[in-house]
Order: sequence, then structure tokens, then C-alpha cells
Amino acid sequence: MKKIALFLLTSSSLAHVAGAAAIANWKEFNPNAAVVPITGANTDSPVFGDGTTPNSTQAAWIAGQFGTTGSPASVTLAVGDTLTVSGNLTLTGGTNNNSQFRFGVFNSGGQFAADSGLNWSSGVLHVIGITSDLFQARTDNAFISTGGNAVDLNSVTTRTGTFDGDSTNPFSFSMSITRDSATTVDVVSLITGGDGNYSEQYVEDDHSPANFTYDAAGLLFGGSAGLEQASFSGVQYEVTSVPEPSAALLGLTGLLLGFARRRR
Repeated sequence: MKKIALFLLTSSSLAHVAGAAAIANWKEFNPNAAVVPITGANTDSPVFGDGTTPNSTQAAWIAGQFGTTGSPASVTLAVGDTLTVSGNLTLTGGTNNNSQFRFGVFNSGGQFAADSGLNWSSGVLHVIGITSDLFQARTDNAFISTGGNAVDLNSVTTRTGTFDGDSTNPFSFSMSITRDSATTVDVVSLITGGDGNYSEQYVEDDHSPANFTYDAAGLLFGGSAGLEQASFSGVQYEVTSVPEPSAALLGLTGLLLGFARRRR
């Protein structure tokens, strides 16, 4: 009797994962803020502020470019691609005014290289807080602002715990952007941790962005944050590609034909 072998291919086994890469070129962009001390600006674990001076990281518009100083990078999503930006963050000396803290993923449109935080091309912004939401990023002024032409996306929100801006325990943050069609993306943005066991997730399906290119992660420590230091670790980006169903079926057919030939 001939043996019959059954192959089961799942979407995860067909997925292609580009290895995670560092976000290791960090700058502060607010032209009106006092100079924010930065160490490790060319690593994936920068530290902003001196850790002792009150407000030494206040009113900071911070961003890191994909890649490194000598080798900047960008990602343009094809249908089926997912970009995930993630990292860890410890806040020292800050207030519990969570609306003063924001993070997002952006296309700087060349403005990062020009040392300007104004008029970036596109992006998605996570604004932390009980009355806050996910926003389509502002492109007519500061990239980290929710004014001007920024758009509240009215995302599905899940929130527990208490935000603590002066925490021994770190926060973990991530934002995943999946291009699900020729014109739309799905976004899942999450921050968890801190001494108050805070967890806040925003989910937005079928958002229509201005474009599908991303080259920077950005954060705001607002004018009332009272922050002495923001210490990052392991900030990175990663792209996962899942083939469209037709490509997956072709791959499966090829595997089965090859198996059949070997059995003859």
C-alpha cells in the first residue's frame, strides 16, 4: 500500500519576515524648546535628559530614523506587508498627565534629514490618555501635533490601569501597520507597563493614508510632562510579508507537484 502524505501550509509558514533592524539615528526637533541632553543618539537605546534636572526633557519632539546615521532606511509597504515599530521606555520624574505623551510612525518626506520637525509627509500618531485616540498625523506643522489637518481616527480603544510618568518599571510600546489593500491599512497601536500597570490599545481598520512609505518613529514629551529623563532600549522596526492568496496557492501547487514526482 502506498503511503499518502498530507501537507498543511498555514499563512504563518508562508510569511516572509525581514529581520528586525535598529532605529538608531535620534534627534530633537522642537525649535522652541531648551536643548535636551541626548546620549546614545546613534544607537537603538538613546537617553534623553540628565535624570536629575526637572523638566530637562520637557517639550521635546523626538524622532529616530530607520537605519543608522550612515545608512538611513525607509519602508514602502506592498499589499500584505506589515511594518512593526517597537521598543521599551523608562520615564523618570514625569507627571501622570498622560496626554503629554505621544508616539507614532511617520514618513518624514525628507524633513528628518533637513533637521526639521515641520510639514512631514504622513504618519499615524498614538496620543496617550483617557480622552485621547489614534490620529492621522499632521502634515501642515509639527509632526507630533494633533492640531491643523491632523484627523482623529475614532479607533477602537481598550484601556486599563493607571499611567505613571515616574516609573521604575519600563513601558513597552509597539505600532503595527498592515497594508490590506491597494488603498488602505490596518493599524494596531499598544503601550503597556509602568508602575501603574497601564495598558492602552488602539485598533483602526481600513485607514486610507496619504502614502505607504515610513522612515521614522517619533515621540512627544509635552510642555507639562515635567520629565527628567526618557530612557529607551531596543527600538526597532520589522517588516513581515504575507503573499496574496494566489501566490500562496501557486506555491502550494508547486510543492504538491514536486512531491508527486518524487513518489513516482
